[in-house]
Amino acid sequence: MGLRFNTRSVLLPLVVGGALLGVGLSNPVAPAHGQASFVQDGEAGFVVTYFDYAFSNGGGDETGACPEGVMPARGLDSFGAGFAGAGGGRPGGGSSAQPPQDPEAQAALVRRFQETIAASANACVNPAGSAVDPNFRTVTANNVRVYGIDLDGQDARANGRPASGTCAHTDFNGFNGEHGIDNQFFRVAGCTRGFQPSADGESGSTTEMFTGAWGVLIRLRGVDDVRNDDDVEVSFYANADPIQLSASREPLTDVTYAPIQDPRFRGTTRGRIVNGVLTTDPVDVRFQKTTNGLYMERPLRDARVRMTIGADGALEGYLAGYTPIEAMFDLHYGFRSARNAEGEPAPDRFGTAMGNSMISGYTCNGAYHALVAAADGHPDAETGNCTSISTQYRIRAIPAFVADASAE
Repeated sequence: MGLRFNTRSVLLPLVVGGALLGVGLSNPVAPAHGQASFVQDGEAGFVVTYFDYAFSNGGGDETGACPEGVMPARGLDSFGAGFAGAGGGRPGGGSSAQPPQDPEAQAALVRRFQETIAASANACVNPAGSAVDPNFRTVTANNVRVYGIDLDGQDARANGRPASGTCAHTDFNGFNGEHGIDNQFFRVAGCTRGFQPSADGESGSTTEMFTGAWGVLIRLRGVDDVRNDDDVEVSFYANADPIQLSASREPLTDVTYAPIQDPRFRGTTRGRIVNGVLTTDPVDVRFQKTTNGLYMERPLRDARVRMTIGADGALEGYLAGYTPIEAMFDLHYGFRSARNAEGEPAPDRFGTAMGNSMISGYTCNGAYHALVAAADGHPDAETGNCTSISTQYRIRAIPAFVADASAE
């Protein structure tokens, strides 16, 4: 089953506390001045209830991001005409092409299939040692508007050169006049079928959170005024508890959650609130990711947020930073670091990698070399090549109580 990511569902209305709220970022609800009801003694906690990549407002075919189109899914017939009819099988009724009748031709077809699978498996295990895939499609258009924030403080289009500590890349413009948005992972994944907006308007990552697979907590301290405050402490935690839902599967406000105590899954930085918008200084954070029973980690270096604080305490906006390219490859393509529930290497991680690649139409080596080519953060001291890729998430969080204590 392929991963599905939706960049549009955050624009849909959401019912929280009985009120219908717009989740779009263009018309945030203005917070009240001073100490709001969701702030207790200068502290406010939140649980993230929506988490998805910030791409563009539509699929690659709709927005013009992919002039050659989104990569088509690879069926069994891509390994040879008539393979499905030769015994490979296909859900929904086999192949339109007839299999060869000659036994030697049939055997050759099967051998080609087996060789292709073996090569695909090797590319998922050792993508760096595999050739560049010339058929892997990336976002080449530069006039596509995207969601996100400026990470390096510079508009590469205007200055014609990358900011210090980054590699050359072309920034995007936003939907509300923003410039200099660093969103290189969108370039890599924007033409891949599994990352196109889903028809049902759901986010795969959010669905995982709602099943209790993983979660994110945010805590503010030293809050004097939720409208304007020049210094607040902002902490990010991986949630140790499953998110609590109503009977209609809506996340509940004011529930108590405990963070995971492992220090790798927490990060604290300083932030400020200006006209109801929270921004933070960079900090390294790490969250969990669970897909089809595969347990992985989602690191984000130099992460920062830009989020609007609503009068009801809801946070809406962006979490952005740089994901190490090896970790990003494992998260969505190779699954090399995936563990099972017992913490051991998951035996089906490479089968998942190959299955996803067939459904979404990419190759592991194609994705890996695209990540390397698009990387724009944290240059290697010796080679000068960047080792991380700018990554933007759209997130929403609602008020909760964060009890920093050990929990089972």
